[in-house]
Amino acid sequence: MSRQGRDVRRGRPALLFSLLLAAAPAAAGDYAAELAARARALGLARERAWLTLGHYTRSGSGWESHASGDKFFLATDGKRDPQAELEADLRGFLRPPEPGPRAHPQCRFPARYAWLKEKLAFDPARLPKQACPAFAAWRDAMDAKGVTLVFANAYLNNPGSMYGHTFLRLPRKDAGGGEDSLNDYTINFAATPDTENGVLYALRGIVGSFPGEYSVMPYYLKIQEYTNLESRDLWEYDLNLTQAQADRLLEHAWEMGSTYFPYYFFDENCSYQLLTLLDAALPDARLGESFWATVIPADTVRAILARPGLVAGARYRPSYVTQMLARRARLSPTERSLATRLGRAKPALGELAALPVERQALVLDSAADYLRYRVGFSSEQSTRTLQGERALLVARGRLGVPSPPLNVDPPPRLEEGHDTARVSAGFGAARSGPFEEIGWRGALHDLTAPDAGYIPYSQLEMMDLRLRVDDRSRKPYIERLALVDIASLVPWDPWVPQISWRASTGVDQAKEYGCAGPSCMYYDGNVGGGIAYSTSFLGRELYYALAEGNFGVGPILDRTWRLGAGASAGVILDPLSFWRVQCEATYIGYGWGPARERLRLANAFRLSRDLELRVTLDRRVPEREAGFALNVYF
Repeated sequence: MSRQGRDVRRGRPALLFSLLLAAAPAAAGDYAAELAARARALGLARERAWLTLGHYTRSGSGWESHASGDKFFLATDGKRDPQAELEADLRGFLRPPEPGPRAHPQCRFPARYAWLKEKLAFDPARLPKQACPAFAAWRDAMDAKGVTLVFANAYLNNPGSMYGHTFLRLPRKDAGGGEDSLNDYTINFAATPDTENGVLYALRGIVGSFPGEYSVMPYYLKIQEYTNLESRDLWEYDLNLTQAQADRLLEHAWEMGSTYFPYYFFDENCSYQLLTLLDAALPDARLGESFWATVIPADTVRAILARPGLVAGARYRPSYVTQMLARRARLSPTERSLATRLGRAKPALGELAALPVERQALVLDSAADYLRYRVGFSSEQSTRTLQGERALLVARGRLGVPSPPLNVDPPPRLEEGHDTARVSAGFGAARSGPFEEIGWRGALHDLTAPDAGYIPYSQLEMMDLRLRVDDRSRKPYIERLALVDIASLVPWDPWVPQISWRASTGVDQAKEYGCAGPSCMYYDGNVGGGIAYSTSFLGRELYYALAEGNFGVGPILDRTWRLGAGASAGVILDPLSFWRVQCEATYIGYGWGPARERLRLANAFRLSRDLELRVTLDRRVPEREAGFALNVYF
């Protein structure tokens, strides 16, 4: 054979390989076009499941995704075009293997790939499944057999948690993953703030200037944060999801790692984004479409509970403080005094000998709880603290008797409380004559309303508007507009000493000037702090007293502004389960102009879960009035 012939034969394999490389993209492109044509014929880009995976919602006559990260889309206009994104994903799934944990589209979007594979029945020879070791390792670490929704009650000292918080817990399949397993993983959505200023946090959260991101962490870290550090009770709601649905949710949660969402305090917040994540597993439930304006965590729980068969059961997980106080409640006054001294690391162990062994155990258990609460949950403790804790544990161990089970009575469940929005209509009579009134409140709860399902003796009102028409002028005017009105009246406890406080700002009537109507309106700000004390002389009551500061601006005021200080004192009674009474007296003096002297008596009668009758007597020197209102919560 000639040298030329040998060269030709040597070149054939290289030529054949080159031809195969050239044909492969063409073949992939043909298959992508074939799949795209079938997807268009089936209308897959308009199906609810696909729109959910892309977080698309209607925007005018088109669509727009709430996701903001560029890596969440393969199509240039994928954020606004579900069809273009679907076809770009199909082309992406046909790419050859790529390095990196999220580089290949199949590995970046496992939920999209799985759904499209179900709908289009991919030919494995033409669209091979790519190995995704990073996703597989992450999914195996989650080891999820189901999904549990967790609600953490409100934490009024943090603007980001004033309404409560929801997150998902993923019970594990392994033998150790029972309902009490703290090694389960959780999926959480939260803002990623760059400030610790509470006011700035709230303002920027309202306008959506923080990015919101999903995160995964062990459940025991959430327990440490909520139940130990912030003393927040948790409610766990097990969801009736199949294994396939739980797997789809997990796949979509992985996809969320490639993007972020603008965080809006009132609507596109933690709870809303968790609903859209659940929609990936349950697209027909349309949980994310349950709300058209504000999204409050408690309402999202109610929306899930309203879906027949979706919730399998509920569990109450009391906070550390709740458990500590429940253990203390089993002690006599003498035993409680002894536990207090032991919990403060004072030498009192010798006094235990006078008690039966079982009572000694109760005292030591309670003292150990108190000591741990006092010093906190940090591993960095003083030598005296460590020695005191060790002495308690050693004494407890020597008793040789088990601790009796602690059964904490759960409070009323969240769904037993009234809904968060409210409309009202009423009438009354003032010194100037009869009047009619209508009102609307965006959220959430006030002190006069029965607190079933809410933190006892707490108030969080936003956008509380009352419009009044008096029979003399027949013109409507703003009687009150509370932009924010927050109160936390915490009964004083020597083991858990907390200051009661409240703050409010909005538009009010300066009735101490003897006027009412549009000309009497001014802008008001108030802040106060003090102490509250609870008793059970009349069934259940709370007495409170607050020192207050007040600031106002408006043309009705002398010098158009004023600054004053004073105090408020009151009592909240619950004579019957459906009847609450609040009586409050206030005096605030100013450097100029008349003082604010007010005595208010309000009665709330709960007619049903979301229907309430209010009867109010209000004396605001020199004005006085009586009113009736029917409140409807929704």
